[in-house]
Amino acid sequence: MNLGSDLDAGRCPGWLLILGALTAIGPLSIDMYLPAFAAIEHSLAAPAGSAELTLAGFFIGMACGQLVWGPLAARFGRKPPLYAGQAMFALASLGCALTNDIVALTVWRVLQALGGSAGMVIARAVVRDRCTARESARAFSTLILVMGLAPILAPIIGGWVVTTLDWRAIFLLLFSFALACLLAIRLGLPESHSIRHEPPLNAQRIAGDYASLFASRAFLGY
Repeated sequence: MNLGSDLDAGRCPGWLLILGALTAIGPLSIDMYLPAFAAIEHSLAAPAGSAELTLAGFFIGMACGQLVWGPLAARFGRKPPLYAGQAMFALASLGCALTNDIVALTVWRVLQALGGSAGMVIARAVVRDRCTARESARAFSTLILVMGLAPILAPIIGGWVVTTLDWRAIFLLLFSFALACLLAIRLGLPESHSIRHEPPLNAQRIAGDYASLFASRAFLGY
């Protein structure tokens, strides 16, 4: 492991690039389709402003999903939940592209967020697995850079797609991106977490862990 020297030399390890792509899924899914709101409402004969509900649904799914994938990644390893999350994101993206109803689009967006949140959570866990404290700081700075660039580039890409093709093509693009991430996880992201000594999932224990977090002033402060 020579992540520190790689980043010092301007190189980024392949596995960190994959984590960056997984981290970008949230911002891309949020910002890429914003220029298409009017086109979505017109295409689906939906009331003005109803497309905003699909965005609210995504935020709800993203918030709830992050609470689930962490315990699953601790119990089953990092890669199985990543496979499940990316598959869910891909199928939901395809559902978004094929739907003809604004309510169904909102439901698909919730499912899309539930799946996409896996990469955002587990990417940070993989960094912790593989890196020392100093290397983690460098790795997280790279991931934060990705999260900063994605909201800038996504509306530009989305605006071009919706004017050149159609709003549905945005979700087909996200579907293709999820498939590419699945392939990258399979070929370029080694498992980084041993589950040999992990206890079985227990709802009471998980709830207690979250309760201790929310009782921490430092955690709440950040």
